[in-house]
Order: sequence, then structure tokens, then C-alpha cells
Amino acid sequence: MRKAFTLIEVMACVLILTLGLAAATGLVFFGIRLASSAHAKSIGMATALTVLVDPTPLQPANPAWSVTGSTASGYLNGLWVERTAGRPVAVGSAASGLQAVTVTVDVFELQNGRKFASVTRRLLIKP
Repeated sequence: MRKAFTLIEVMACVLILTLGLAAATGLVFFGIRLASSAHAKSIGMATALTVLVDPTPLQPANPAWSVTGSTASGYLNGLWVERTAGRPVAVGSAASGLQAVTVTVDVFELQNGRKFASVTRRLLIKP
């Protein structure tokens, strides 16, 4: 009766164990990369929604910003943000004085220049 394992059996077990650990490690790193990407997209969307309704973070006094007409762009939260507002259009009666303006905000990643988030909304304003 046999009382020990052969070298081939031990090597086969080590190979299977190594492949399993390598696969598990790969899945962990893949999960970390996905979580990081989701976090960055979440920050990008929050930044876009903030700049959509309140363009004050895009101040011309900051030398990193360039504001031209109804377009403002610059760095915010570690991302490149571009906000474009269209021409105001009268809404309703002339007495109401309400105007609608279409605002688009695009948020880009700095490393690759990929677009993280983009929001377009029509906002009502009273000049």
C-alpha cells in the first residue's frame, strides 16, 4: 500500500493552486479598476451637475480659466470642465420675462482626454 505522494501529483496540485490564485488576483485587480472608474465617473457627473446650475466655480479671476462669451472652461475637482450656454429664448408671455437657455457641461479626464460626463439641460432664467 502506498503511503506518499509522487512528485507528479505534487506538481499537478501546485500548478492548479497557482492558476487559481492567479485568477483570483486578476479578479481583485479588475474589481479595483472598475471601482476606481465608477468613482471617477461619479465625481465627473457631480461636477457636471454642479457647474450646470452654478457657473461660479468657473471664475475668470482664476488664471487657469478662459471665459469667452457664453463658454467657460477650466480645471475643477481634478477634471477639465467645459460649460456652454446657448442664447436665451423668450418663454411664455412677454410680461412674465422668463427666458430659457440650453446649457451643456462636458467633463473630461486629464490623462487620456476621455469624456467622463456630459449633461445638457434647458434652464429657465429671469434676467
